[in-house]
Parts: sequence; structure tokens; C-alpha cells
Amino acid sequence: MFGDRIKKLREENNVSQLELSEVLGISQQALSKWENGKTQPDNDSLIKLANFFRVSIDYLLGISESKKVDKPYDNELEKVLFSKAKDLTDEEKKAVIGVINAIKKDIDKELNK
Repeated sequence: MFGDRIKKLREENNVSQLELSEVLGISQQALSKWENGKTQPDNDSLIKLANFFRVSIDYLLGISESKKVDKPYDNELEKVLFSKAKDLTDEEKKAVIGVINAIKKDIDKELNK
């Protein structure tokens, strides 16, 4: 179930395995193994997945059918992105965060329909 949910979320969001693996800081092969049910992510990767797709960990694990998250998100996505974009100026980082926050609001609207 976990692997199916990751794959479904990834496809719904038009994210390739390679793109998602880069955001999570893992290999594409590791992600493929998760999707095929051969292995499970560690807790840090599970949190990154939930934050990236803005779903609850309970949803990812198949405990709940609801994707809705009951608490606000932390800045995990920003941390992951900026670890890959070390050459950005503070001004550029603020602009990227603004875009991410706008996207988060749009996603929240969609999830709360």
C-alpha cells in the first residue's frame, strides 16, 4: 500500500522518480524499491515525503484514507531545496520561498475542497 501511494502521488503531481529522489536526497533505485514494496523509507525520508506531497504520514502508511494534514507544515521542503541551491542569494531564497508558499496555499485549497 505504501509504495502504491507514493507512486500515485508522484504521478498525480507529475513528478518523475528521478526528480523525487533528488528532492529526497536518495537514489532513484531506492525510490523504486519503495514503490515496489521491497524496502521502506527511514523516518526522515517519510517526513520529507509527507511534506513534499503535503499529505499526512498516516495517509502514506495506509493508516488513513484522508490526505489532509492536521498540523501546519514545517520548512522541510525549503531545507531540501536550499541544500541543493547553495549559490542563491538571500534575496533569491526569499523569492523562492514566496513561490513555494503560494503553491502550498493552492494545494491546501485543493485538499480542503
